[in-house]
Amino acid sequence: MEVTYEFETSKPSNVVKEYLSNPHNLMKYVPSFKSLKETEEGWELQVSWMITVTLRVTMQQSRDEITYLIKKTQGLVKVNSYLRFLILPTRDRTVVRLTFFYRGPFERVAKRQTEEFYRRGVEIFKRDLESIPSEERREERGVPSNVKLLLGMKTLLSKQVGKDQLDEILEQAMLWSVNSQVVVLVSDGSRKVELRFRNGDLESGGDLSELGDMITVIVKGEKGG
Repeated sequence: MEVTYEFETSKPSNVVKEYLSNPHNLMKYVPSFKSLKETEEGWELQVSWMITVTLRVTMQQSRDEITYLIKKTQGLVKVNSYLRFLILPTRDRTVVRLTFFYRGPFERVAKRQTEEFYRRGVEIFKRDLESIPSEERREERGVPSNVKLLLGMKTLLSKQVGKDQLDEILEQAMLWSVNSQVVVLVSDGSRKVELRFRNGDLESGGDLSELGDMITVIVKGEKGG
């Protein structure tokens, strides 16, 4: 199975490429994508759809193209797939041509669901790209954009807790994010994880499994949100 779709945005091609080259940004497009863990070779993607499998993901990049190779070559269930993004800048917009190839179990069902995910994905892509500030604002006074975002937020919660209490805090952060963006900073003193919530959903995150038992949690929310 191979299908091709197009997205477009007014953002410049370099901003689009930066967004697409972060695989965590793509997790929200497909509900069956449950977790993404970085490895030495790339990432491990856990998918829960019909069956639950862990897939190996690697990325290839060129000047105007990003390709994610997604494979499972061992065991009874084998998957060979890729997501290829061709980034096409024009005078006043950037067009992204996505090619999705899939060879594995339930191909007919996968094709039908891919159409549904695309319709949903058009809105996610538009929303995410519009939320990225312009290049001038991102580089203002040399302050990184993620730092400027946090500086413009108010602290909703700051405390040290046991790791077993984190789920309750993340649920509260999810509720706070219904009408505004919320950032959760989690640290055990040696490692730090940043999670972002928007519209009641996890927008981007990291691996919490490696953190120690006692952690410091800071929840930041948009002012006036």
